[in-house]
Amino acid sequence: MKNSLKKVKGYYKKMGLVMSGLCLSSAVFASDKLAGAMAGDIQDMLGGQGTFWKAFILVDIILAAAALVKTKNPMVFLSVFAIALIPGYLISVFVF
Repeated sequence: MKNSLKKVKGYYKKMGLVMSGLCLSSAVFASDKLAGAMAGDIQDMLGGQGTFWKAFILVDIILAAAALVKTKNPMVFLSVFAIALIPGYLISVFVF
């Protein structure tokens, strides 16, 4: 009796896992309806002529100028500017 009760419990556990797997598998194939609607907004904000890049470059120039004044070394200005500008340029070109 006890042994058959364990078998029934194990059977119900397995069936619960199978049912939850079946119910959750439909979520894997769901489509994101908001992603298409937001693509234009994201492109405007983060694209090549977006406001993010303008603000990013402006802040980068200010920080590079502050580093130049602090260290009195022109190479610091160029290195800070290049370290921030080159990855930003590459992201702008290859992602957008």
